[in-house]
Amino acid sequence: MKIIEPYIEHWKQGDDVKAHVAKCARVCYGKETGNDDVTINTLLKKHHWSMFRHESVYVIGEFTSRLVIALERYSNNPYINWTFHNNKLYIATNGNFCLDLKECQEVNAHAQILLTYINYYRVSEDTFFNDEIGYNMMRYTFCVVTQISTSRELNRVSPNNIAEQSTRYVYENGNICKPYWLEGYNIVHNIYGKYIVYKDGKEDNDINHKVFTYFQSCKNSFDNYRFLVNAGLHRQDARGVLPIDTATKCIYTYSINEWKHIIKLRSDSAAHPNAQIISNMIKKELESLGYDFN
Repeated sequence: MKIIEPYIEHWKQGDDVKAHVAKCARVCYGKETGNDDVTINTLLKKHHWSMFRHESVYVIGEFTSRLVIALERYSNNPYINWTFHNNKLYIATNGNFCLDLKECQEVNAHAQILLTYINYYRVSEDTFFNDEIGYNMMRYTFCVVTQISTSRELNRVSPNNIAEQSTRYVYENGNICKPYWLEGYNIVHNIYGKYIVYKDGKEDNDINHKVFTYFQSCKNSFDNYRFLVNAGLHRQDARGVLPIDTATKCIYTYSINEWKHIIKLRSDSAAHPNAQIISNMIKKELESLGYDFN
């Protein structure tokens, strides 16, 4: 059993959209590399279109009254955002929404009009980012490593643009993501099989008994998990004994306004401290891109 720190990474989509979607999808299967074409084709074939919500689609085009009528049909759809400025139309949406349009375009004239417009006027991520209007409509993908218990809180967002590592791919040794209350402590697993806790280079006896109980319980859970798997129980069934502080990896893609709303909720003093840690990490990254949270 290993203890790892929570962390986040900003995954920039860039010009290779296919590679970005495949990278996000592979997280679900505990993989870091693979054939992008095979992954994308498998997602399309199995209709796992939710992974394409991590594909950000940006549009800057000419205003047309015909298109406004088509857009009004999707005014309540949470996966598309648009605005007008100086006779230009700005759209930010995702690949899943475009796939839905493609599927129904033969029987829905509005879908065909909108999809044709998006394909014709689509611009790059950098072009949209460097436009004053587009900058405030950008979508951002973050890779988050945290506890399963914390991901449950972060996942309570609608609409959901989430890819999370399945617990079927938590292997025998497993990882615990360090909870907030162990911040600043150094944990040593000594030769006698006990966890000793140090702070500022000195053994901390006040917390040591709590830490020992906590980690021994986690270790027992992983030992039981390994036993069940070795005894022939499928991983998706054996995972029921895993501790909820088991480390997990999640991918989230949301617009800047959605991120601001999520961060406001999860940075609040009432939110769990583990969720606050992740929220503040994402906030810091977005602030480095110039966004104001005051």
